[in-house]
Amino acid sequence: MKSLREKNRYFYEIFKKSLFITLIFLILLFYFIPRFPGITSQKDELSFEIYVSDIPQTSQKNIRSSPPPARPVGMIPVPSEQADFPEEISLSKIPGEGQTNAAPVGIPPEVPPKPLLEVYPSVSGVTCKGYIRLLLLVDKMGRTASIEVLENSTGQDTCLTLVKEAVRKSRWIPASVEDKPVDSWVVKTYTFDTER
Repeated sequence: MKSLREKNRYFYEIFKKSLFITLIFLILLFYFIPRFPGITSQKDELSFEIYVSDIPQTSQKNIRSSPPPARPVGMIPVPSEQADFPEEISLSKIPGEGQTNAAPVGIPPEVPPKPLLEVYPSVSGVTCKGYIRLLLLVDKMGRTASIEVLENSTGQDTCLTLVKEAVRKSRWIPASVEDKPVDSWVVKTYTFDTER
């Protein structure tokens, strides 16, 4: 029985011989067969024509656009299936329900909470890459009452723990409705790009 090396050498020799015979055949084929008489190489000359036209001068007019629409004054509350409205909002005076020329009852605008003392997490010695998005409940005293994790792209619990500690130490100016402090939810994002 032949070894693998002997088989490879045998097939290599056959390949060389068949390649040599094929090349000789092609050379003889091209040598003895004349060119076809109907085919001649003709070079067509290309001609270009360039037209130049006069473009009239254009000018821009100073057209003033209409002013942006005015900011809406109030909003009309819409009844929902769940009764989760605050006590101070009444849905009994919705215009169009048996009342004529009633003034719309709007939800008073809420001034969102603002950071007063913002503590950032200390991530020295920890690899944190990505971001952590939290939903914070800021109470009437400006403290963080509840923390819910919306997204954690860092994938590490140590980064999340450091962020939660920093959020608990932070202080806020509470949200207000008609100059009265109220509890409010805030979305806060912390972005990291640190390596050890």
